[in-house]
Amino acid sequence: MKNTLNILFFCTAVILLTAVTGCRHDKIEVSATPVVSAIPSQNPCVKVFIENSGSMDGYMCDGSQLKDVVYDYISDINRVSTKTELYYINSKLIPYNGNLTNYIKALNPAAFKNAGGNKSNTDLGNLIANVLNEVNDTTVCMFVSDCILDLPVKNAQKFLTNCQIRIKDEVINAQKRVPDLGVEILKLSSDFNGKYFYPNGTVEILKDVKRPYYMWIFGNKNYLSKLNASVPFSQLAKYNLSGIVAFANYSNSPFDIFNNALTSKIIVPAHGDYHITIQADFRTTLQSDGVIQDKGNYTFNNSTIVVDGIYPISDAKSKYSHFIRFTIPKGTNIAQDCLTFNTPKIPSWVSETNDETGVNIQENINKTTGIKYLIQGVADAYKKEKVSTSFNFNVKRK
Repeated sequence: MKNTLNILFFCTAVILLTAVTGCRHDKIEVSATPVVSAIPSQNPCVKVFIENSGSMDGYMCDGSQLKDVVYDYISDINRVSTKTELYYINSKLIPYNGNLTNYIKALNPAAFKNAGGNKSNTDLGNLIANVLNEVNDTTVCMFVSDCILDLPVKNAQKFLTNCQIRIKDEVINAQKRVPDLGVEILKLSSDFNGKYFYPNGTVEILKDVKRPYYMWIFGNKNYLSKLNASVPFSQLAKYNLSGIVAFANYSNSPFDIFNNALTSKIIVPAHGDYHITIQADFRTTLQSDGVIQDKGNYTFNNSTIVVDGIYPISDAKSKYSHFIRFTIPKGTNIAQDCLTFNTPKIPSWVSETNDETGVNIQENINKTTGIKYLIQGVADAYKKEKVSTSFNFNVKRK
């Protein structure tokens, strides 16, 4: 009887000790196969195209933020490009042979007129097609335009639908030449003093208003990510940057995985849960911080695993752009899993900025006729891309 009591006491002590300290085999080791960065060491060529149609004249007023942003942004980009070529664009591409400073000084209605081409009526489908034709694996193209679609008086909806299909087709054709084609579209706004052209041919003079315009950037996504790292879009916030949307194919992103202290791949449970951090480089996805930090864009194969948060890495020298912290809850038994960063939906600003008719500019001063259809055309070219990147990892009990 005494021996039985001793054995019972010993077993009870072991159980209590285990409950307090945890067993050695409760630890896990996490690991992943290394991924090499696709961001190139060499710099791209950059070509800049500013639309010089009549509807753009109003942005060329004194103090125009459009001129400031082109000057500031392109001068920074010029530091990390092999060369920077400058153009006007309307019915044709018009090379500008001077330097950037003179290019900016020449951004005025008179210079636009003297540059040549057809300023009276521009087909945005043709403009975007012509810019895309200049893109190759090492050439990035930037296109600046108000992006107002010149709607016909009749069958406007059919016209908008055809524009959407045209843009999709042009982007798909470019993807055949540049398989890793990325597209970034920025919405900005600028002072505007000039003419607004209605679909029926009438003109209204706008004075001292702010109107939206757009910067489209096309190129191999790996070169785009290199430029974005060197000249972040956040620098454009002072120029009324109010929206970004980006498109790219799947990226095989470099990452590493540790405990939350980033000191070991051995994870000790806290109250039974395992707290883990991934360091990842999201740059080649081209997505903005707001999209990357949205927990709703992530899924695990095992739905019990929880994303706690995504945080930017402030160290400019780091080869990673963000931390992802997540928790494997107590009782979850996995040998491997995958964290998927899903391709985001088109942001709400695109629809909110869209004007369907172009017939009342005073009520739609902050909107652009048909912009939703142009951007949706790009989105349609990438509709098969459901995942931006993913992180596969293994879990081993210790």
